[in-house]
Formats: sequence, C-alpha cells, structure tokens
Amino acid sequence: MLKLENDPNGIYYLGPKGSFSDEASQVLNISGNRIPIGTITDVFSKVNETNGIGVVPIENSLEGPVGETLDNLFRYDNIFVNYEIILKIRLVLASKGKEPKRVYSHPHALQEARNYLIRSKINNIIPVESTSKAAELASKDLEAAAICSEYAAKLYNLDVLEKDIQDSENYTRFLVISKEKRLSGAKTMLLFTVEDKPGALYKVLEKFYTSNINITMIYSRPLRTLPWHYYFFLEYQGDISSNDELFRELSTVTKDLKVKGSYTTLYKAF
Repeated sequence: MLKLENDPNGIYYLGPKGSFSDEASQVLNISGNRIPIGTITDVFSKVNETNGIGVVPIENSLEGPVGETLDNLFRYDNIFVNYEIILKIRLVLASKGKEPKRVYSHPHALQEARNYLIRSKINNIIPVESTSKAAELASKDLEAAAICSEYAAKLYNLDVLEKDIQDSENYTRFLVISKEKRLSGAKTMLLFTVEDKPGALYKVLEKFYTSNINITMIYSRPLRTLPWHYYFFLEYQGDISSNDELFRELSTVTKDLKVKGSYTTLYKAF
C-alpha cells in the first residue's frame, strides 16, 4: 500500500462495507475513518461538504464508463481526481441456502456474469445499488443469493456456491477524488462541451494531434440540463503543468472546459 501526502477527515466510498469500492479504499495507506455511503452521488456530496476524500468506480473493462461518476465530475467544479486504482473483479455466487430462487446484485455485476446466469437458468434477478448490498440482502434471505466478491461473501457469512462467474478477464478502475487539484501525474482528465456544429469535436481532437499527445479515453454523456446535447469525458497521457499551450488552444475550441486534474496509478492488478 502507498501513502498519500495528506490524511483526510474521512474516506467515503460506495458501500455498504464489503463493496469493491471498499476494497479499493483499502489500497490507501492513510488515517481517517472509512465511511460507506449509499450512492456514488452521495459520495461526491460528502466530499463537497468536507475536506475528506472519496473512492468511486469510473470504468469497467467489460461494461465501460460509470455514468453516475462522470455526471458528478461534471457537476462539481471543485472536486478533482488525484489517483486511480485498478482492481481485478472476481465474482462469486454466494448464499446461505444451496438452491437460491433469486439473485441480488449491482446491474454492472449482473451484466458481467450474464453468461453464467443464462447457463444456470436463474431468471429471478433483482438489481440493487452495490454488490455488497446484494450480499447483505442475501444474508437475510435463505432463498436468495448474491453475485458479489468473495470478500463480501465472507463478511456477510455467506457460503460461496460458485467462484469466478464473470464472463472474462474483468477489471474496474476507481478514482480517488478530493478538493485538491493536482497539476502533475501520468494522466489528465478533462470534461468539455463544444458548439453544436460540424467539425466542433474534430477541432478539439486536432489540438491533441498537433501537440503529439495521446488520448487514452474519450466518451460522450448526455447533458442533464439540455436534451440531445452532450458533454465529453477525455483522458490523455501527460500532465497539466507541462501543457500550458494545449490548454490555451483548447479554450478556443470548447464552450465549457473542466480540468479535473492530473493523477497517477496507485495500484493495478495486472
């Protein structure tokens, strides 16, 4: 585990205890209470209200970006990305009974295990807010199972019926967020909007091409305030401090440019 520079007032993560976000938070070798929060949006709200930090999922290698995290990064101009953590996601089917009639899990986990669910002919599937919540519910329901981590199954005293039920190699990126904006790191995250006209996005991408900067991710999300209009999420290799000219150029071709900070990878499971 690596040590951060500052101890927070709290470490807020998507709970309940036993979630993959909980596991990601344990990579942080820092003092402070680890506090499970019910939703990703509420994690951002807590970070906004305090001087604590948050740990939230941003992208799964099978299911893609987590929209709720992106939308909150766009919403909060005072919250930035400090680090990323990449965990290997290994899913289990866990229950207190031997022949469960229903299965709880987070929608992403259900998608990541859909081939197993088809083979198993399990049809009564109940989406819940996190895999650890699924484990908690299954611990109180003898006819139910959870798709969760082995850690969560152990935490809630469930028997593991099947291991490694995910469809293939499966990783999730988590972000460490706070009110501190960092200018140096291996990668930088931007959110931006452009004019609704031909070539608007091309002009943004052109700035990276002419600066010989590699874009590692770009993704569009609907604007909550304006139907059929979108903002873009972009990550590139490099930091803020060494690319002053790039940001001057980007300011001329974007409408709303939000620089979410530069960051490094604390841990990756491959």
